[in-house]
Amino acid sequence: MRLFVLLLLMFSVRLYALDKTLTVAVNDGAPWAYYDNTTGVTGIDVEIIRQIFQTLGYQTEFHLLGYNRLIKEFNDGKFDVASPAAFASDSGHFTAHYLPFQDVAVSLKHKSLKIEQISDLHNKKIVAYQFASSVLGPEFANSVKQANYIEIAERELQLKLLVNHRADVVIGERRLLSYITQRHFPDTELVIHPIFVTQSYGAIVKDRQLQQLFDQQLIKMQASGELQRILQQWP
Repeated sequence: MRLFVLLLLMFSVRLYALDKTLTVAVNDGAPWAYYDNTTGVTGIDVEIIRQIFQTLGYQTEFHLLGYNRLIKEFNDGKFDVASPAAFASDSGHFTAHYLPFQDVAVSLKHKSLKIEQISDLHNKKIVAYQFASSVLGPEFANSVKQANYIEIAERELQLKLLVNHRADVVIGERRLLSYITQRHFPDTELVIHPIFVTQSYGAIVKDRQLQQLFDQQLIKMQASGELQRILQQWP
């Protein structure tokens, strides 16, 4: 009976999807979501979401947004889906987690900084992403009170401050910082300090039934190895 209900639900959603394009807000930041001159909007998060909804019969229209705007506009009802969903909302339904975000500290190799735990950030000049002091927990928040600390949205600027010796440490997601360094600062040698616990996030979907079907497809992607294949495209 449960299988019949699920099949009926999937069939009804497919009929509804025939003439439906979903608007999806994704946080602008390679390799998770970015614009490529050849392929258009792409990235780990984009390709996972695109593939799931294509399987369900939907077209997807992606919008690259800063995170503040993404949160506000999803909560204002402007999008069907938003990702990553690391925020509270009464406007939608959270999917299962599928994005392994590993926040790290990075420093210039020639500086030989010893950063083995969060407390080692004391008295450093630190640049982090917006809301990092809330996301990374009370120990981090207390540590940066004793540091020269700023949060800015532009990832490339964060690393530019580091390369130009205006900062000692940048805090951010490992894949994202590595991607930007390879493309904009290829001669810079960084040390990655894995002092934070990896956090996984999912998306948020306005429609409850669609969120449930999203999770069903996500399980299939994990079982087939397709999810891991997409992640390995941007190591």
